[in-house]
Amino acid sequence: MHNSSFALSLFSINAIRFGDFILKSGKRSPIYLDLRSIISHPELLQNLAHNLTEKMLPGVQRVCGVPYAALPLATAFSLQTKIPLLIKRKEAKGYGTKKTIEGEFAPGDEIMLLEDVVTSGESLLETIAELEKEGLKIAQIITVVDREQGGMERLQKAGYRAETLHTISSLLHILHQEGKLENALYAEVMDYLKNPPSEPASLPETRTFPVSHSHPKAQQLLDLARKKRSNLIASVDLTRCKEVLDFLRKTGHAICAAKLHVDILEDFSSDFISQLKALSAEKEFMLIEDRKFADIGNTQLLQLSKGIFSIAGWADFVTIHLIAGEAALKAIQDWNFANKPALIPILEMSSEGALTDSHYIENCTKFLYRYPDVAGTVCQTFRPQHGLLKFTPGISLASKSDNKGQQYNDPAYAMNTLASDFLIIGRGLYAAENPAEEAEKYLKEVRETGIFNS
Repeated sequence: MHNSSFALSLFSINAIRFGDFILKSGKRSPIYLDLRSIISHPELLQNLAHNLTEKMLPGVQRVCGVPYAALPLATAFSLQTKIPLLIKRKEAKGYGTKKTIEGEFAPGDEIMLLEDVVTSGESLLETIAELEKEGLKIAQIITVVDREQGGMERLQKAGYRAETLHTISSLLHILHQEGKLENALYAEVMDYLKNPPSEPASLPETRTFPVSHSHPKAQQLLDLARKKRSNLIASVDLTRCKEVLDFLRKTGHAICAAKLHVDILEDFSSDFISQLKALSAEKEFMLIEDRKFADIGNTQLLQLSKGIFSIAGWADFVTIHLIAGEAALKAIQDWNFANKPALIPILEMSSEGALTDSHYIENCTKFLYRYPDVAGTVCQTFRPQHGLLKFTPGISLASKSDNKGQQYNDPAYAMNTLASDFLIIGRGLYAAENPAEEAEKYLKEVRETGIFNS
């Protein structure tokens, strides 16, 4: 279907309207597109599905429509191409299988994602996060109409192949040429598209950074992040003590915490810990031992306080799995130790195919919020409640994934869409040719989101 016939069809079924509208984002708009009415016009729906087949990449194995407006279009496309359909629920079922994705698929399946209208790209990014969490790979994204207000560029910047069948300006141009849109209204709407209003104060485009926390170490981390205007945490997966210290000397100015795996160090010594603590005081960053405790309570206490690493003697935070249940948190809470680290349970992992699914998270949250030693959680799409901080791993400016199952997100997406408080960067920093320069790039990205402006 060519632009001209599509534009006239939308106008005739009142799917494109002019007036004073409030969009989902909270912005006012003189134009509104309601493509849901297409479902009552089978021939138009069928023509759209045919146009989508012409843009389909070879190898696409599944199709999914962004809920709910694009679901009929995805269904029509599936029927026409025989490509299996997936349905993304807006919310997981509270009964039965409690699925968020309906349909048959396997991790690694290539998927085409369809949307009716793209404005900011927010709905698409939320759907993408859920699909990727299930191990699906987004091969391409196609939208019927691009409102040309940054959504497509945002998707492309995030590394996705995104394209559109029609732009809003091309449709308006046709309606104007065909006499359906008078000169004054055409000029008003085109001016709006070129100069859209900013978000209202009640609906900020970016989040503000947390101010307070009940745990003293978490509060210290927040204060440090605000002082340095950085929520970056360097994951230092290096295996020699000198490498770790050299790296942190170069990047310490840009981070608020360093996350270590002390048990991978080949030449660990107590002298290293002394130097590490001195460097963290000098450069003003806190220490997280990513030990991922996952044992019964008594064993975890021994791992924290005993052995050559003596983690509780120097770490500000430690990570922990909750696979052992509530008793693991209770044992640490009941432990009387002067310098007890704050706990960061891992609810979701950034690796493809991780078993930390919605059922696991649901069980963890039944007791997670009862323990004041918990400062926050490591997670992706999950949003912790009751003031807990969100730590998100897998942050990268350059990649979407590696060849080992790691999935990446860029800083702005993690903060604005995933609502992350702290960003954990691994190979993007320590494997960089110039870690100091690379840290500045991440810092610039973070500050440009405006999260520290208030």
